[in-house]
Amino acid sequence: MQSDSFEKDMQGQGTLSSAIQQLPLLPFEIQLRNIFPIEIIARRFPLDSPVDINNIVQSSVETQLNLSNIGINAEISQAQVELDVKAHFPHEPRFFEIYFKLVGIFSYEPHYSLEKITYFLQQGSLSVMLPSAREFLLSLCIRLQVPMIVLPLVQLASYSSDTETDTNK
Repeated sequence: MQSDSFEKDMQGQGTLSSAIQQLPLLPFEIQLRNIFPIEIIARRFPLDSPVDINNIVQSSVETQLNLSNIGINAEISQAQVELDVKAHFPHEPRFFEIYFKLVGIFSYEPHYSLEKITYFLQQGSLSVMLPSAREFLLSLCIRLQVPMIVLPLVQLASYSSDTETDTNK
């Protein structure tokens, strides 16, 4: 019912259908098929006295990301990579620590070379797995009842030499 009235309102304006462009999405030859945690450590430590943990967390918690254990099975055209995520305090007192490891299972087209697959897993898999890691970290923070830690945005590709030349002029 509600969507019918929305459509009628939009039809009267006439600009919605012309403003929305459908983007042709071509599937990439390597696709994430599954992602799941294989190791989780989430600990909250007792506090000796009341502390405003919100300010401390925002200013001193460190996050680390690491890709490891890349594996490729050419017989079934599948590959996997592990993403380690660690949120911790580098100095005492430590209020909590969170560590988890996600495994991403990828499938790929059989004609892809092992070099291209390896390069994607080393350089591109983080961009595919990072949203899941970000959500999982937020979920663990909620369960521990600690302030939310949002994984920072990361630059996954370097600027081209043309861009650097233009900015240096």
